[in-house]
Amino acid sequence: MTDWRDSDDAFDAEWTRPLGSDAAINVGSETSAELPHWTEAATGEVPEVLGGNDDDAWAAVPGPRFRVGDSDWAEDDFSTGEVLLDNSAGTGVVEPRGRRRRPAKSSRKERRAERKSVAVGAQSDLAAEIDASPDDGFSSVGYDEFDSDLGTLEGTPMQQEQIEDNPEVVGTSDLGSRFVTAGIVGAVALLAFAIGRITAVLLVTVIVLACAFEVYEALRRAGYHTATVIGLLGCGGIVLMAYNVGDAAFPLVSMLVVVFTFLWYMLEVIRARPTINISLTLMVFAWVGILGAFAGLLLRPDPQGTGLLLGVVACAVGGDIGGYFVGRASGNTPLMPRISPHKTLEGLIGGAITSIVIGGIIGVLLSPWSDKGILTGLALGLVVAITAPIGDLAESLIKRDLGVKDIGTFLPGHGGFLDRFDAILFTLPAGYYLALQIFT
Repeated sequence: MTDWRDSDDAFDAEWTRPLGSDAAINVGSETSAELPHWTEAATGEVPEVLGGNDDDAWAAVPGPRFRVGDSDWAEDDFSTGEVLLDNSAGTGVVEPRGRRRRPAKSSRKERRAERKSVAVGAQSDLAAEIDASPDDGFSSVGYDEFDSDLGTLEGTPMQQEQIEDNPEVVGTSDLGSRFVTAGIVGAVALLAFAIGRITAVLLVTVIVLACAFEVYEALRRAGYHTATVIGLLGCGGIVLMAYNVGDAAFPLVSMLVVVFTFLWYMLEVIRARPTINISLTLMVFAWVGILGAFAGLLLRPDPQGTGLLLGVVACAVGGDIGGYFVGRASGNTPLMPRISPHKTLEGLIGGAITSIVIGGIIGVLLSPWSDKGILTGLALGLVVAITAPIGDLAESLIKRDLGVKDIGTFLPGHGGFLDRFDAILFTLPAGYYLALQIFT
């Protein structure tokens, strides 16, 4: 049998045989060329794979898609097999071993579009309620997103989903309820201060614990898993120890809270992401516990401790009230609209003037501030006028990030305890160091 490779008659331009087979295949004479011998150099020609002479054979093959704008993503062409992956991790929880992550219900782009539509609708429905809100730190309903190039207070995916599920924020009471609640709280506080330092420090401890619990609970609703028990023990303990042993309580209690917070997650009391949850646990302890503990330091001097603390609180509360009414009456210049949309420069100035005036009154009437004269009271009012707005804006910053109007709901017309005592927390260290400078 003659090998077809060695026979010129057996090989024709229209026929060829695949390697290892004797069956000839017709490849066509018009478009086929004689294949070179395998020992010869390559010709550099590209074989025709689609056949035929149609120059537009590749035109039917779709090219790559580039999506650079919002309109590109709005096209209804995702049903052809294109899949958008959302690889974002949960906020605070670690999934149990062996359990598979549930697939996302919708893509991130879809959630963002839905969130914006919810925000627009809810914001128009509650416009009147927002304007009448006693807490001018209220952020837009639906968690208003900022432009990505301006900074960003954009929450985690879990926070955004929870806000989408609960687009409406529980409203506030009218001004009458606000005054009634303020009157009751003020009467209880004055009674505790009148009885003595022990009742005053117990009241302060209860308020600090209530504020800390409200923040931990707000973080829990946002999807975080903080070591709440450790944080609350630290917040309550540091106030009482500051009253009993002075500033030596701060390094001791802080060390214990840090160590036991880490152990909380090492021992997996709660299986959660340690980095973010340890940070949040310590943040609340430092913000509410450590700052609140300066009230215990102010109450230490006997019998002047109640007067020292009462002077600081009176200036802070008076400035809050003055800023509220001045801002509602003549506030037109936004102060920090990205943090607290309804706070105004006019309200800030009105609150500062009120604090200084009340400080001057305290410097005349309230011992031990009055022992040093009116200038001491004016200095107290000035210090409070500077620090109180920082405390108020600090809470608004956290509320803005969490997408909530109020941290708590225990006080009708005010929100929660922290919503009323946020400014005082920042005035306590300032008042303590001012008193330390004046009276020692």
